[in-house]
Amino acid sequence: MKHLHLSPLAALLLAGGLLAGAAHADPLVFDAAGNATFSALHAGPGSYVDEFLFAVDPELMGWASGTAAVGKTWINPNRLANYGISDITFFRVNLDNSRTNLLSVFNGGAAIEFYPADPLVAGNYGFSVSGATALAGRGGSYAGNLNLVTAPVPEPAGFLMLSIGLGLLGLCARGKADNKLG
Repeated sequence: MKHLHLSPLAALLLAGGLLAGAAHADPLVFDAAGNATFSALHAGPGSYVDEFLFAVDPELMGWASGTAAVGKTWINPNRLANYGISDITFFRVNLDNSRTNLLSVFNGGAAIEFYPADPLVAGNYGFSVSGATALAGRGGSYAGNLNLVTAPVPEPAGFLMLSIGLGLLGLCARGKADNKLG
């Protein structure tokens, strides 16, 4: 697996996106296995939207998949979740720093899972985490993991050779049709 890194253009685009109001200053950094961690801590009650940015190398495409968990705290004799995540949505950061939301899957509850519905091609991306503190007068937190499995982008010549091969197989199969039946 190839390591993910930021090109100078990607770094510039992400920096521009950060200046436009993203909640976290550093893009996610993936390890050699394609994992990156993220988290947020909110000091007081209210609703929040946090954004986390990352890039997919120009020679790669990938599938992203994430999980998250909310923090718990002692309230009287019980341990209760002090933050609720209501949605996580992926977006693509365009060349003009505008954003295009991607079709995203979010499964909330005790075991939060999220992922974009389609593979990610080379470019700059992010995801937004929407939520609120669950307990009045108390802060909240959450943490998660994003996994990005990447593969080289297939060359156009490979698609051409595959198409030609399938066409030849079709011609061979057509030539073997039994003319005695009809």
